[in-house]
Amino acid sequence: MKTKILLAVAAIVILSGCNNSKSKSAAKTVDAFYKNYTGPFEAADKTLLSAELTALINKAIVLENESAAELKAANSTDKPAMIEGDIFTSLYESYTSYKVGRVKTDGNQATVRVEFTNNREGNIVWTDEVNLVKENEVWKIDNVRYRMKNAPNDNLKEILAVFLAPASVKIVN
Repeated sequence: MKTKILLAVAAIVILSGCNNSKSKSAAKTVDAFYKNYTGPFEAADKTLLSAELTALINKAIVLENESAAELKAANSTDKPAMIEGDIFTSLYESYTSYKVGRVKTDGNQATVRVEFTNNREGNIVWTDEVNLVKENEVWKIDNVRYRMKNAPNDNLKEILAVFLAPASVKIVN
């Protein structure tokens, strides 16, 4: 009987340790990203981003470059199509510090809460949720869900999708 109890306790400890290591790994990816990210979004470390998010960002970069080239060729003084502000947080002006919080994992998906602070804009504090997916057994950032009340959209992928949509069907909220 004691042996069964010890085995059960050992199994629980081992299983909870595995889940904790998954959480730590997802948190490490988020920490590595925000520790080194200073903007603009074009310079984000794409090795920490999912293939889908990287593809969207690359398309946005191409669109920005094409727009700038077209206007330059036309000798136009118009402003080219571009994404402005920090798209990896709710706040346009970005963050001055951050703290990785709670991590929830479910199979090959994880959500990491990150508390951001911007003390350049009056000590604003907010929390966003970073969604990750596992690609080749490595956690990659796949989206950022904005939780600040005045965020321009609900999430990072939505901002990119609206920017990349043909002008005739762009929807502005």
